[in-house]
Amino acid sequence: MSEAKVFPMKQNEEWDECKQQLYQERLRQIHQQEHTSTSLQQSHEEIIVKAVSLALNRTESEWGRPPAHFAFFLMGSGGRLEQSFWSDQDHGIVFESENEEDQEYFLHLGKEIVNVLAAVGYERCDGKVMASHPRWCRSYASWKAQLRHWLNEDKWETLRHTLTFVDARPVHGEARLVKELKSFLFQEVKKNPNYLPRLTENTGRLRKGLGLFNQLLVETKGEHVGKFDLKQIVLFPYVNALRLLAIEEELFSSSTLGRFDELSSAFASVKELRSSFEQLMEKRLQWQKTTERYGDIHHLALNELNEEDKQLLKSWVKEGHQLYREIEKRYKKGGSAWS
Repeated sequence: MSEAKVFPMKQNEEWDECKQQLYQERLRQIHQQEHTSTSLQQSHEEIIVKAVSLALNRTESEWGRPPAHFAFFLMGSGGRLEQSFWSDQDHGIVFESENEEDQEYFLHLGKEIVNVLAAVGYERCDGKVMASHPRWCRSYASWKAQLRHWLNEDKWETLRHTLTFVDARPVHGEARLVKELKSFLFQEVKKNPNYLPRLTENTGRLRKGLGLFNQLLVETKGEHVGKFDLKQIVLFPYVNALRLLAIEEELFSSSTLGRFDELSSAFASVKELRSSFEQLMEKRLQWQKTTERYGDIHHLALNELNEEDKQLLKSWVKEGHQLYREIEKRYKKGGSAWS
């Protein structure tokens, strides 16, 4: 993780200029270059780390240095290293302090981070999964209490929060704090055999991707009518399945590809699907490279795809859905052996 500070704050009037400079850098690095999925994630990382450093410089100029060690972490596609050219914000902060009043400092830092990221092209999260919200900005002790509460509360919303946190990946500060929280969460799940089945139910029903005649199904209403939802129908079955396996196997990798790699040999048949998901991630970038805004990034116009690409989509829909159904069956039965 890089923590090099950039854009030193000499005067407050430089604030907007610094954000504009970083936005232009984002355009050059992300939108004006050819990318593999790996290189795109690296470019996002560089921009985000600089945004955090800029926000921290701004906060320190007004509030002084941080009152405690802390970690800023990404969740969602950023946490999983699966961002496309455009993405929204999903992130949080954990700070190491017994003084809960220190939360005020870190919430202010979170707000500054949100503002910088928004200024450089990362949409604010509609669900407020951001370090500017008290739910996602807490002391280490408070985070542990909240994770235990989310599981014990056993409601759709709190279990959804739990699954969101599993994808946390530190990008600035004390990485150990995030790893220790994940370890705590894994142990809490391990204590109660009902948690994994409940977390599985929370991922929801699979969205049907193929029709009766093996045709790809498109949106029938809404803003993206006539387009195919790549995220919900194709990506998420793999993502959700590997996240559940990561919880059971206590895997610290936050990326789906990393989780494939870290799975034990007991899941050899699952590990064989890694190459399919990797190919899917690369193909996605080819399809999305001309998309101009975040709101359209997850939907494909099928009439712009050739027949070979459509066949690939169909194969991934079948494979991903079969994988998720097997995982779902496993946890609903409460089994411990892969079949």
